[in-house]
Amino acid sequence: MIFVVEVPHDAHPHAWFAYDGEDLLGKIAAEDALQPWEIFDQTSARELFELVGVRPDAPDASAAFPGISRLAQEFGLDAPLYRADHLLERGCYQPEAVLLGAACEAALQRRKVAMAQGGTLRDYRIYWSEPEAVLAIEGQDPFFAEQGNWRALHALREQLLALDVLAAD
Repeated sequence: MIFVVEVPHDAHPHAWFAYDGEDLLGKIAAEDALQPWEIFDQTSARELFELVGVRPDAPDASAAFPGISRLAQEFGLDAPLYRADHLLERGCYQPEAVLLGAACEAALQRRKVAMAQGGTLRDYRIYWSEPEAVLAIEGQDPFFAEQGNWRALHALREQLLALDVLAAD
């Protein structure tokens, strides 16, 4: 499981979990202005053509969809292409791999700006496994000693208790 602790600007910290990367993406996308496939996508030029209902070898494919055609010409129809709008340019696909976790973290990072600039989070943490989350509450993460983040510590501890990751004392 993956655990997320969010410290909002104007509310108490809270913690939540995701079963895996896909679940994390879905939960982050539910609170994001972007669609899940804009936050993270792995596809190919062929699949993009299929999405728009055009065969790649159709005579008008290049004229109708020059961006997809350029991707197909440059990287091939079946090469994996990655999109992560919070990491890359908006709408940009690239052949260099982007990890789902990095794309999700970038979406959370976009929320961590000043409240006056529209940010919702003062801070956040992601723990990618149960052992990492347990070690964090046992003093391994200095985050909980900063700026009164003891409430964040309690939020994570309560989440771990609720999921039986920790035994109640």
